[in-house]
Amino acid sequence: MLLLPRAEYPGYRTRLREDAALILGGAVTACLADGLFYRSLAGLLLMIPLAFGTLRIGRKKIGQRRKETLRKQLRDYLVSVVSFLRAGYALENAMTGAEKEMESMYGTGSLIRTEAGLMSRQLSLQIPPEQLWKEFAGRTKLEEGEQLASIFAVAKRQGGDYLPVLKSIVQTMDQNFLLRTEIATMLAGKRLEYYLMCLIPAGMLAYLNVSAPDMTRCLYEGNGPVWMSVFLLLYAAGVLWGDRILEKSYES
Repeated sequence: MLLLPRAEYPGYRTRLREDAALILGGAVTACLADGLFYRSLAGLLLMIPLAFGTLRIGRKKIGQRRKETLRKQLRDYLVSVVSFLRAGYALENAMTGAEKEMESMYGTGSLIRTEAGLMSRQLSLQIPPEQLWKEFAGRTKLEEGEQLASIFAVAKRQGGDYLPVLKSIVQTMDQNFLLRTEIATMLAGKRLEYYLMCLIPAGMLAYLNVSAPDMTRCLYEGNGPVWMSVFLLLYAAGVLWGDRILEKSYES
């Protein structure tokens, strides 16, 4: 589990076919890396951590994408709740109505439909709204859940008028989505540059192996594989570092 961690929240976990695709991609990457850096069966065995690393990173990125999807679906769910509250529905009925709308929009198996159904059942059992949103935040790790829990607690103390606070948080989420979109647009060019820079060292080595094999033969004989291992580690560290910088730029 420490080597290949899975997301705590079931909705963020990869499916079997996704894991299989990631493993296949890791195996292909390992074979290509062995062909470039070692050209030996022993080198291929050294590439096993690369295959596991591909699966680990892939699981993390898929979980992040699904978390972002749930965040967008949550915004639509809150908009639906607001529309029902405006029509004069009680909070419990508004959340039940919003649940049905999410089912028609995203399907029965969607993350928001599952969460909406759970929260509707909890609310029918007289569980306070602030508590169910806090539990939602604990499950999904969405900071919006914590904000909703705090806002609902304040609204409850002020007489239970949830409509204004829900409208406020929807507006905040819209502003955040707009900001994230602008950041993603600005980073698109940098991300392309990053991918090209990641491919250039491997591309140069492949080109030299094809165009001047006598020049690169020493890299695969004697102490060559030792130096190639050092270069490969530095190469992998650079790729991971660059990816981390892009992630932090988007998150900030």
